[in-house]
Amino acid sequence: MMRLFLWITVIMLTAVSPDLSFAHGMVHHFTQEEAVVIRAAYDDGEPMSYAAVKIYAPDNAKIEHQNGRTDKNGCFAFIPDAPGQWHLTIDGGMGHMITTDVTVDEDLALPAEPSEVSHQLPRFYGMAMGLSIIFGLTGFLAWFKSLKQSP
Repeated sequence: MMRLFLWITVIMLTAVSPDLSFAHGMVHHFTQEEAVVIRAAYDDGEPMSYAAVKIYAPDNAKIEHQNGRTDKNGCFAFIPDAPGQWHLTIDGGMGHMITTDVTVDEDLALPAEPSEVSHQLPRFYGMAMGLSIIFGLTGFLAWFKSLKQSP
């Protein structure tokens, strides 16, 4: 009878105050700090939405300091905790990858001028490369077909 009373008491306390049933609590707070914000986009201006991001600290090039994904606007932020050159990779999939470094000074701030690095080729080069691939494949297929037809 005592056991039944004990179980009923535990169940009632759990139902009345679910906080008592957890092993530990959690706390969160909001702060505003200086963060490094990366905006990644394709050469046509479309943001690299939800691209995989890996950030490596200056003192450890093998283990990621932070990883995650860009938001729908191609933005990702991190707060550096040491000065030096931080290595970043942003992988948009299908071979679209940005690999770059950002230098943080002793005050854990970026240089005064924001930087924009462009790794794009002029549109003409992209079109010329695409046409070259098409003509090259067409020529290869024609040559291969002629081998099969010759006696």
